[in-house]
Amino acid sequence: MWSAVAEEKTYRQFVVSADREKRCEARLREYLTRVGQKPVEQELFELFSLTSGVSDRFDYFVPRLPAGARRTLLISGCPAGAEMIIARRYGFQRIIGTEVVPEYVEITAERLAGQAGFGAVLYDGRNLPFPDETFTTIVSGHIIEHTPSPYEYLREHMRVLAPGGYLFLEFPGRYHRTELHTGLPSLEYLPRPLRSMGLRFRASRFSHYSADERRRFEEIRQMLRPISVWQVRLFLFRMGYQSSRIVHHYSPAPGFTRMLIAK
Repeated sequence: MWSAVAEEKTYRQFVVSADREKRCEARLREYLTRVGQKPVEQELFELFSLTSGVSDRFDYFVPRLPAGARRTLLISGCPAGAEMIIARRYGFQRIIGTEVVPEYVEITAERLAGQAGFGAVLYDGRNLPFPDETFTTIVSGHIIEHTPSPYEYLREHMRVLAPGGYLFLEFPGRYHRTELHTGLPSLEYLPRPLRSMGLRFRASRFSHYSADERRRFEEIRQMLRPISVWQVRLFLFRMGYQSSRIVHHYSPAPGFTRMLIAK
């Protein structure tokens, strides 16, 4: 486990220019404000800080990795590069972050400019711009449930994972009663057609929910896909990765799951 002092030391080691930090922070604040992200300052802290709790993921899966798995790391979702910086202190050598938002890629690239072994890549959210079997480890925290197809997302990331490599996944469980960010019932446990109908009704003017809650129900319907441990197992089987296995999975807190997959 790493203390706040160790995290602050890492912060100084990888971000040498205070002016650059301020510029990147200002760019991120401007972007979050422009897209209507609320509350801005809380989101800014979570995306930019090295003490926001992301290291807890690495504390979970890194002890389960062989030494060779730390050669090349793909981080799915790198909005400001914090998780990439944290990954270096756990021994990962070449670290690539992907994003679907151009502003995030630009901010990450500027923040890590001049630091060896880092790269930020923009992609279309479907097809990763990497050859087969490129990475020895992949980290994906709360990304798969926001993709158009969790199945296609998993298949594409398994494609770029080298044999003997490891994929870490973290996602909200579909059998939890409420959506983690809003606290509203997301109905993820229902089959897709029934879930869509239920969320559509809650987002309509005929429901008893407030205008803000109705808007959030529509966002949940459009942006949150149900996912579970059994679905991941089924996906791997359908993809033909019968030799792949879930090394470990658990729920560190009510509502979400962590797992480690070996290819």
